[in-house]
Amino acid sequence: MRLVRVAGDSMSPSYRSADLLLTRSVGPAGVRRGDVTVFRHGGLRLIKRVVGMPADLVELQAGRLFVNGEPVDGSPRSRGAYTQTWLVPGGSYFMAGDNASVSDDSRVWDQPFVAADSIETVVARRLLWPRHLRGFTPGRRTAAVDRVA
Repeated sequence: MRLVRVAGDSMSPSYRSADLLLTRSVGPAGVRRGDVTVFRHGGLRLIKRVVGMPADLVELQAGRLFVNGEPVDGSPRSRGAYTQTWLVPGGSYFMAGDNASVSDDSRVWDQPFVAADSIETVVARRLLWPRHLRGFTPGRRTAAVDRVA
């Protein structure tokens, strides 16, 4: 188990900036669609949701994601809208933040896929802290807490 602190609003409203999350190792089972993961991409440590699995067809149409023809958020398709598509290669994943308007994720990256070996942990749960302590990080424990965007 490992603690990480969220920095930024890309996973809002699920997780907000300064939330403290308990994560677990990926393990032999790997990750599943819908898991929120902490991973390395482009030299940064990020937190995003797994949207596309290996061999999935991911489509972005009018700002909405579809995986294998099914809407991620339940929204219907827009007639005549431009559609961008990706076929997720083996051993890779397509990642998206829950807050699409501010998330820097697979939808906009030049290299949109995250290799399985780049995934460090999966979020197990958010730790609840009193509001007045949310910005507080104990001096001796800062080494155990990573900031992820």
